[in-house]
Amino acid sequence: MIVKSKAIRIFDYHDIDVGQFAEPFSMSEEELEGKLKKLLLRHAETVDADMIEADDIVTVDTVSETPRFNKKGVQLKAGRGLYSRELEAELMGMRVGEEKAVTIPEGEVTVTVISAKRKVLPELTDEIAASLGIDGVNTVAELKSHIEDEARSQYVEDVTEGIAVAVSNELNERSEFELDPDELETVRAEGKSMADDMLRSSGLDPETATDEEVTAVAGQSKAAHYSFLDAISVDGLKSAVIGSVMMERDGEVIQPGEYEEAVKLCAEGMGLTREEAETVITYPKFLRQRAGNYCFEAIVKYVKEYLERK
Repeated sequence: MIVKSKAIRIFDYHDIDVGQFAEPFSMSEEELEGKLKKLLLRHAETVDADMIEADDIVTVDTVSETPRFNKKGVQLKAGRGLYSRELEAELMGMRVGEEKAVTIPEGEVTVTVISAKRKVLPELTDEIAASLGIDGVNTVAELKSHIEDEARSQYVEDVTEGIAVAVSNELNERSEFELDPDELETVRAEGKSMADDMLRSSGLDPETATDEEVTAVAGQSKAAHYSFLDAISVDGLKSAVIGSVMMERDGEVIQPGEYEEAVKLCAEGMGLTREEAETVITYPKFLRQRAGNYCFEAIVKYVKEYLERK
């Protein structure tokens, strides 16, 4: 076995309902229309506008004692607020050629509208949908389906790992273990070291830091901070136990050079010598992480397949 600790009973993670940790994928009509609009912009026609509306490309002359607003030929996208949110709000409804004195936080500005251009989207037709050059899309219905499929894929990508963590935690809770005392002491020491390092990275001394100081940087009391990292470390050991059973069942073995590569990456990532890196990622720790990752990757696959079906 990869770890000394043993499993008395491993719960089948396939019996854990992923749905309790995730909302079903959905896409509103508003979201769909927004994505269609972005695609249709490729075929948009630019026309002259008489009265300014949001997103019009507007050219204005401004006169003011404030240098920033004393310019000719300023071009802006109305309503975006990149030039001046207050000034752009005053532009709405103005007509080309109109002059207007407005007061904004920077002072009084006289603005004259020189021109306004507007992008007009074409009507969405099968012909337009086919012209977008998307594989398998030749109709409006197929385009909408394609957009929904892409949004679903992105949703699955965004939430899978977080849900897999929740499933992994439940798997540990519903399984039974006989944890080796020495191994348990080791991972708890690693958890404390991790908690200490997190405080040091925030400029605190783990020994003298107060509850108030720890709460300010960790969002929880000092005791809760250490308890949280301790629980994560123990859960990591439990996942390693499950992963080692899975690896043995699947015939998965540690390949020659795997540990050496892990030490090399640790040394490069932390700027350490090889000898120093070997004290950070000991061989037993590498084995626990390898087994734990094997378990987690299987859960990620299960969660992803579940979400893709919903």
